[in-house]
Amino acid sequence: MAIRKHVLALTLLLVVLLAANAAANGGSGYTAEIMGLGMGARALGMGGAHIAVAEDASVIYYNPAGLGQIDRFSLVSLYTNQYGALNFLTLGAAYQNFGAGMLRLSASGIEETGEYGDEIGTFSVAETALLLGYGRTITDGLSLGGSFKYYGQDLPENKGRGFTADLGILYTLPEGKGSVGFVGRNLFGKVKYSSEAEAEFNRSFGLGLAYRPMDELLLAADAVIEQDFSARFGAEYTLRSGIALRAGAALGDDTSLTLGAGFAVSDFKIDYAYQYNRVLPDSHRLSLRLEF
Repeated sequence: MAIRKHVLALTLLLVVLLAANAAANGGSGYTAEIMGLGMGARALGMGGAHIAVAEDASVIYYNPAGLGQIDRFSLVSLYTNQYGALNFLTLGAAYQNFGAGMLRLSASGIEETGEYGDEIGTFSVAETALLLGYGRTITDGLSLGGSFKYYGQDLPENKGRGFTADLGILYTLPEGKGSVGFVGRNLFGKVKYSSEAEAEFNRSFGLGLAYRPMDELLLAADAVIEQDFSARFGAEYTLRSGIALRAGAALGDDTSLTLGAGFAVSDFKIDYAYQYNRVLPDSHRLSLRLEF
């Protein structure tokens, strides 16, 4: 009991220090947008509210502390044509405390025009993020974790490279009825470009809640502070047939509504998410999950 009290005290201290760090530094210039696009159609179908949900390999993105609660091999992949213009692909894997992930946003065959509007060729652009994480259960229900991240941006005449990290905390209530999570993302580091320019990673801090009032129903909510405040809400209801129905919303500068569904085929799970955005074009996301 004494050890648990000390761990909880250190956890609260960490949360306070990270929040103070965010307030002191304010919002830096935004960079590495790919790190804010999410991983997995299940989470995206729930409005992106997944900080306190630790049930598959997407924890490497949403909260690496969840790696301490993944007790079997999990693989998550996602693909979408983002806003009809960019190809977005993610891949996450987790097993017994360790996790790895990849996110890639790219476009090719973009027309390059000359001074008089004539086509002089084509070019490609890409953003890539690689994640490597570790999480561990410290005491009953309490897990800590972190991930180290590499970021690369490739433009026709300018390339950027940088490193940063995430740190997370996750506490699961007795009997698994609910959980509370905290994550600090992109806590340090800069992107250095071949043009000799530099840009700081945009830090964000999120608090998440998840609750199961019944075995079939999962409710989740996240509050995130980045340059501005945003809130995310989601729900998942699993029918007796095994089909999962999802809905969610993200409220903030980029308000959106989401719907989703998922079903299992043996060890495979197929998830779909639809996102309605009031400004940007709607998007469709498809994921495959493998767990054994």
